[in-house]
Amino acid sequence: MDMISEFPLFAFTTLGGLAAGAYVVGAFFPSAGRDAKRSWLFPLACIVLLGAGLLGVLGHLGRPERFLLALSNLSSMIAEEAYWSIAFGVLLLVDLALRARKGESPRAVGVLGAVAALGLMCIMGWAYFTAYGNPAWAAWPTLVLFVAGDLGMGAALFALFDSGLYRKGAFAFASAALSVLAAAGMVAVAARFVGLGHGMEPFVVGTVLAVAGAACALLAWKGKLSGKAAAPVVFACLLVGVAVARYAFYAASIL
Repeated sequence: MDMISEFPLFAFTTLGGLAAGAYVVGAFFPSAGRDAKRSWLFPLACIVLLGAGLLGVLGHLGRPERFLLALSNLSSMIAEEAYWSIAFGVLLLVDLALRARKGESPRAVGVLGAVAALGLMCIMGWAYFTAYGNPAWAAWPTLVLFVAGDLGMGAALFALFDSGLYRKGAFAFASAALSVLAAAGMVAVAARFVGLGHGMEPFVVGTVLAVAGAACALLAWKGKLSGKAAAPVVFACLLVGVAVARYAFYAASIL
């Protein structure tokens, strides 16, 4: 498959969305991964992912000075994505600093970070939902593809920092449900793409992987698969599945 021209944006929404999704999921399980000696690893991982994703935005704009110009246009989607990313990044840095120094951070920091992360995920999807020049994008399945995909990937990433989460029914069911919702988004987008003459094969691959991830999460909850084994498998399934589907989504660009 040839490299798509929108690869920088693909990198931004996939890596940044992964970080945002993980942080949102983490806000619902505040006691997980709270080993005082290494609790800072989670916000650090999110910062690295978000930072790498933002490099994609710079790559898309071509020259760094264009980023400053984009920020001055508050009505542009890139500006809105940038400001939500900055807000999320600042709160991640605060969380990281507090955890590194004290082993934990106030609940309010996590909640505010999750709000910023959710805003970032939504604006990412909205940017393509409102791309009226591309009928393959401008439809409600686009929002599900982005938001559910980010949350599915995010839950899998969060579990890497506490594989014991899969033994807890609440998390296992949440992870499985988000994975299935991500798969449903891929199916919905595939149906729209087929109707417009695009291929659906990548979305089929992504759907199968997302469902496989959900199945592994439930197997771990039932004790049929160890948490340590399930965590990387579920993460790989969701990351690859969402990435394949999102790559195909960008490949339909006519911009």
